[in-house]
Amino acid sequence: MHDSLADALHLLVARDDATPQLIAARDAGSLMAAALLDNLSGDERNAYDAPHAFEVFIRGGGNPALYDAVSAALASLIEEQSVDALLDIGAGDGMALLPALRLASRVPQTVDVIEPSAGLLDRLRPHLPAGKAWSTTLQDWLSHIAPDQRWDLAQSTFALQSIPPAERLASLTALRPHVSHLAIVEFDVPVFDNEGDRLASMANRYEEAVREYGEDAALVAGGFLAPMLLGQLHATTPSNFEQPVAAWVDELTRAGFKVSTVSHLHDYSWAPAYLVVANSGIEGNARVP
Repeated sequence: MHDSLADALHLLVARDDATPQLIAARDAGSLMAAALLDNLSGDERNAYDAPHAFEVFIRGGGNPALYDAVSAALASLIEEQSVDALLDIGAGDGMALLPALRLASRVPQTVDVIEPSAGLLDRLRPHLPAGKAWSTTLQDWLSHIAPDQRWDLAQSTFALQSIPPAERLASLTALRPHVSHLAIVEFDVPVFDNEGDRLASMANRYEEAVREYGEDAALVAGGFLAPMLLGQLHATTPSNFEQPVAAWVDELTRAGFKVSTVSHLHDYSWAPAYLVVANSGIEGNARVP
């Protein structure tokens, strides 16, 4: 089953017809192959076009344990940095943010969030403390921010990977004057010697991931994982640009940040999750309304 799915991924990368291989994988029991066939037969979908599928995904499988670890680390950081003004970039529906605020012994005076998915932000908005919520991308938000607007800490969990690398570096560079510290949580994805090993690994990891969702597997596979996978293969418009932690450290450095700590958080099925904390070199950032 995994071999047939991997063969199909090779064809999708080459932009060849992968239908026979996907049908063979589906008939052998591959849930991802069935979802890919469905996605390829209709209009192009982004991984975040179906907010309910994403919500089910992050609240099932191995994600609750992952997000418990992430929220605990963010809560500790809020306490250690004595954060009064917090900015969450790509907050989603608050899966990491809200528990972190509940766990922290001191709550920031303001919590501002940026989230491009209006559906996810609508679910988060009623639970937010004092602050503002913008339904937009980081790139667009930075083009409208006031020059003197500043935060003690900006944090982003598994969100920066959705921004194309060139735009992401430009955004991080533009963000730096507005924050004292930046904390990101991302996966330390493996690096492979050849394309065959990479695609075989992806076929295996996606298939194993979706099987953790039981009766919700079809929803998660069709609404979130298949669009994500097709984007990673560049078979549709990419929506994920993940990279190893070492590359994140290098990117933050090129944006002008000084990375202070890199901490392992959780061994997730996809790849280990790490917290990277960086200093902007601009101290004493009080939020300016």
